[in-house]
Amino acid sequence: MLIKTTRYDSNIVSIENKITRAAMALSFLSNGSSLARISPIIRHFSISSVRYIKEIKEVKANDTLVVKGEYIPSPRQDTLIPQLLEARSKGERFCPQCTLGLDVKHTDVLILSQYVRSDGCMLPRRITGLCKRQQRRMGALVTMAQKAGLMANLNPTTSKKDPKRRYQWKKYNKYFDEETIKC
Repeated sequence: MLIKTTRYDSNIVSIENKITRAAMALSFLSNGSSLARISPIIRHFSISSVRYIKEIKEVKANDTLVVKGEYIPSPRQDTLIPQLLEARSKGERFCPQCTLGLDVKHTDVLILSQYVRSDGCMLPRRITGLCKRQQRRMGALVTMAQKAGLMANLNPTTSKKDPKRRYQWKKYNKYFDEETIKC
């Protein structure tokens, strides 16, 4: 019987430690935040998905209390891309390159780095959301940027795309004429 109580006591202590750690993790939130007021134990019940924010409303009807979670429209709704909203409402895929008509070149490293993992490999199509044609095009542009030395920090570790690791004349950067890019 004594062993069971010590196990039980240690479980309580470990649960209290987890609650304390969760409270410390939430301490970065401001005191006026709704998440800071929620108990860490039931916190996972009240958090909505990343895309939507829910407002919790309590409605008293007769002797019953009804708690509802209603979606709040985004205050940045007017700045969102209308084609994206339309595609999401229909459940279709949205290819930003085809729909928006952007002319991305191999020198647009900030745009290209969004389609590359931290080890320098391309993200799969299911994650990027690009169509097949644009996925192939972005892959070619990323390769060109890596060979030109523009994305030297986003190369696979064993890659020879880093100009400093190449042999003889290949160690010099490649330059691509923008009119001849056919990807």
